[in-house]
Amino acid sequence: MDLYRGQFDFTNFSTQVHDFDPGIDPYPGGLFWTVPNPTLGPIELGRGQASMSMANLALEDYFDIPNALFRFEVPVSTDATCSFDVKWTGPATSSGPVNTPGSTGELITTSATMAWSASNSLGFRFVSNPSGTTSAFAQLGRVQNGVFAD
Repeated sequence: MDLYRGQFDFTNFSTQVHDFDPGIDPYPGGLFWTVPNPTLGPIELGRGQASMSMANLALEDYFDIPNALFRFEVPVSTDATCSFDVKWTGPATSSGPVNTPGSTGELITTSATMAWSASNSLGFRFVSNPSGTTSAFAQLGRVQNGVFAD
């Protein structure tokens, strides 16, 4: 989960102030930004509906995406936690194949609402609007990559 001051800047990341993620394990060549989620709700890809939530997930705040990937800032990160609730509500408006080399799958376009909060050990805390935030777009899908791709 990323936080920006003002408009996002995906070129220099000059406006990004927080990057909450579980890291890369093992660093640098392991699985990244992924944790198991035992609370994953029912998924109905054809209808564009699903839910996912987690509470008090332990992770790190790397401050920005380049630092999360290459770990060059001091400090590299600080301990953090986050909680979130995401609901993909449908309907499925379109679908398309995943055609990235080394990956296979299908993505369904739908809509979603979410609520989330995060805090770090430096005292920063963020809580989204309690009524939930509506996405500009959302996708659900089934994707396989690496050794699992067909």
